[in-house]
Amino acid sequence: MFEAAMADEGCPFVAYGSLTNHVVYNAARYEAPAIVLNYPPEWVEHYFEQKYQEIDPIVLQSPSYRSPFRWSDLAAAHALQPAQQLFMDEAEDAGLKSGVTVPLHGPFGEVAVVSLARDQAGESEPEQTDKLAALAAQFHIAYTEIMLGIRRVEAPALLTPRERECLLWSARGKSSWDIGMILKVSEHTVNFHLKNAMKKLECSSRVVAVVKAIRMGMITP
Repeated sequence: MFEAAMADEGCPFVAYGSLTNHVVYNAARYEAPAIVLNYPPEWVEHYFEQKYQEIDPIVLQSPSYRSPFRWSDLAAAHALQPAQQLFMDEAEDAGLKSGVTVPLHGPFGEVAVVSLARDQAGESEPEQTDKLAALAAQFHIAYTEIMLGIRRVEAPALLTPRERECLLWSARGKSSWDIGMILKVSEHTVNFHLKNAMKKLECSSRVVAVVKAIRMGMITP
């Protein structure tokens, strides 16, 4: 389902990996950090034969990012080594023309990553990137629940009414300033409620908190 959703967004290639807790994902067919991916088979074989996971700048830089980043920005933001630039060039030659990576930070320092690649040149617009990030977070939560055998439970009383309101408006694409104007409170107060909601839901990002609240039936955008 996730692959189909990403293909509809123009990203037919998907890679999902865990940079921590590798043993949890014992069903993975590939070496860590990869868990599941549908990249071109020839590229996947070449990647692991060359041990590119040890120099892959996407893998190495993901823990330092809190929000999605474009592959094209890596060279400008970081001084890539010649071997890393060669890796990026080879990936493009293999059909991964451009991509976006979504880092996903868990409550205990866990880091997972979802990479979405296009087979044609072009970059995602900011609005689409936000959508890709939300879908990636949804996939990560669902996949983790399945792998760990977690049973999703309803917890309607977990969040306060104001925390739910802030998450609801956040789910509708409103910024903290926008939410403050709607609820007639300060931006600082909105951020306070959102941080409390994130803490209760054991999330380190607003997007993941929104996804969890929706999945648990706490809000309905």
